[in-house]
Amino acid sequence: MYVARQATAAATAREPDQAVEIARTVAAIAVETRSAPMCRELATLERAMRPWHDAPVGRDLTEILAPVTEGN
Repeated sequence: MYVARQATAAATAREPDQAVEIARTVAAIAVETRSAPMCRELATLERAMRPWHDAPVGRDLTEILAPVTEGN
């Protein structure tokens, strides 16, 4: 869960590429464990990444998070 928070911190620090790279790992863990707290943290990350939702990095995040949101 702390790694998910690290991704959100990267997004808040205006480092969206780093946030997405961290999210790749977190999303895989969230799908595997079905951790509700981790999914909530990923939702927080998604909100923090809104400024980049139309950019390639934002579309990458949407793709990465798709398996997580499909499972909920």
